[in-house]
Amino acid sequence: MPAIANDDRVLVLAPHPDDEAIGAGGLIQRAIANGGDVCAVFVTSGESNPWPQRYVNKRWRITPSQREQWGQMRCAEASESLRVLGTDSDRAMFLRHPDQQLATMARAGDQRLADELRGIMRDYRPTLLVTPSAQDFHADHRAVAYFAHQAVRGLGDAAPELLTYVVHGHGNPNRLHFWLDLDERELQTKRDAIACHRSQLHLSRERFLAYARAKEEFFEPEFDLVCTESRAKVRIGAFRHSCRVVFGRAAREALSGTNRG
Repeated sequence: MPAIANDDRVLVLAPHPDDEAIGAGGLIQRAIANGGDVCAVFVTSGESNPWPQRYVNKRWRITPSQREQWGQMRCAEASESLRVLGTDSDRAMFLRHPDQQLATMARAGDQRLADELRGIMRDYRPTLLVTPSAQDFHADHRAVAYFAHQAVRGLGDAAPELLTYVVHGHGNPNRLHFWLDLDERELQTKRDAIACHRSQLHLSRERFLAYARAKEEFFEPEFDLVCTESRAKVRIGAFRHSCRVVFGRAAREALSGTNRG
């Protein structure tokens, strides 16, 4: 992994509470062990997570107040996860953008999230930015990748080194930058951090905990993969290596985000 010293600052972007542990739980541990500072930014609260909510609440209809309460619970789980990984819970920022709506923001040309992330980076001055990948199958993850790369574009010489991670699907091996082989202690700690997200274990415990893998992969920056072109209606997530380009209605469906949030 990139050498991290005690004056380095690592900023981890998580579209939802749980992505910090799944995508970068090993890297967070290594950075802290090397004396670096780690801060995690949670873009949404993961409140639009209907099936676990229906199971827990024993009701089909989910009210806005119940979604809000669910999001607050998921943010608390994220703070606990960060403590397990070795950093203080006050090193977390919760932006509370709407879950499952980030791609809609990007399609509309709404740059508020990019501006917000750029402001956070100017204040925190990270030397390493760890963000979701544009190769990820989840619409929120691709949207965060887009906004993160847009934010970095505006930083000039103050831009941090940038790495990306994939949670849903598999990244292109030709874009693999490096990986971490986690030892038994690191792997168990990552599993324990993922298990802090108890709201996500109700319906898919084994699948969810299986994200604790001994190999944690990170990919190179993806400025060429995150694009919008409204006139042609080309949308975020055109994976050039697999010729995956979506247009019009198909784009709206592909970006609507039906995967786990």
